[in-house]
Amino acid sequence: MRPIHTDLPEPAAGMLRAKRPTGVTMALVVLVLVIAVQSIPSVTQSVVTAVQATVNGEPFSLGPVGGSDRWSGVIGVLSFGLALLALWLWLAAKERRPFATLGFEGVASAGLRRAARGFGLGVAMIAICVLVPVALGQAQLSWTSPDATSWAFVLIMLLGFLLQGSTEEVLTRGYLTQAVARRWGLVAAVIVQTVFFTLLHGANPGIGLLPIVNLVVFAVFASMFSLAEGSLWGICALHGAWNWAQGNLFGVRVSGTELSDAVFGYSAQPGSIDLVTGGDFGLEGSLITTAVYLVGIAIAWRVFRKKRAASAAAPAPAAV
Repeated sequence: MRPIHTDLPEPAAGMLRAKRPTGVTMALVVLVLVIAVQSIPSVTQSVVTAVQATVNGEPFSLGPVGGSDRWSGVIGVLSFGLALLALWLWLAAKERRPFATLGFEGVASAGLRRAARGFGLGVAMIAICVLVPVALGQAQLSWTSPDATSWAFVLIMLLGFLLQGSTEEVLTRGYLTQAVARRWGLVAAVIVQTVFFTLLHGANPGIGLLPIVNLVVFAVFASMFSLAEGSLWGICALHGAWNWAQGNLFGVRVSGTELSDAVFGYSAQPGSIDLVTGGDFGLEGSLITTAVYLVGIAIAWRVFRKKRAASAAAPAPAAV
């Protein structure tokens, strides 16, 4: 049997505080079941819509779960709360550890400061990805003149995307990373969560080679960011802010999905280069995004290494 890895940085060390830890294989099973629970509202909505269309003799096309119309989008993002609830029940019933051990331990005020900083970074990062193609003449950004209803949905989706982004971070950079790191070590944990995160988005509309590469690079960046901060607060806010600003602020497709309401409209110019504008997948299929993620990885890795070096050099606490 492999030895248990106990010298793990936060938040990867959370599984060590479980009274009945979950192994790697079972952790993957739990995640699949949790995601299935999360999909229930959107799948139910699609089934009801299909039945109504059939009864009325109307054509029906089954699109992506959590489609582009207003309420489908809202249901799609808010349903991620069910995944968090299901995971919390597993932690309480089987592992017997607090939800906070997933990456939210410590003083709440410090966590909120990290979240605020992460939110700002998320908006700034996607803004760079939007404005560079516009500055190069590859895309244009226009004001959509949103009405009061549109503003309301934009704000609702802000809360929804914060929930959605946080859930994906809790499942991958939190729970899965902790389960794998305990048994196989930190490097293996980063690799496994990266593969899982990429597969999770592999069926999105407009997927291609560069979007897959960017999913991989983002997963590594998110791991490095959470390890550099020692928690999930910042990366949860960053992930949610990135998705919301991308779709509802700048009007860009979010991982291939077009949203119904946005403050601005982003569109590629005729004859533009998909590698710059992102093509059908949106800016997450752009080389500009790749570059932004890689810079983020380099900075986060440097911060993490300095933090580990300082921790290793610190004197051990005196025995009592």
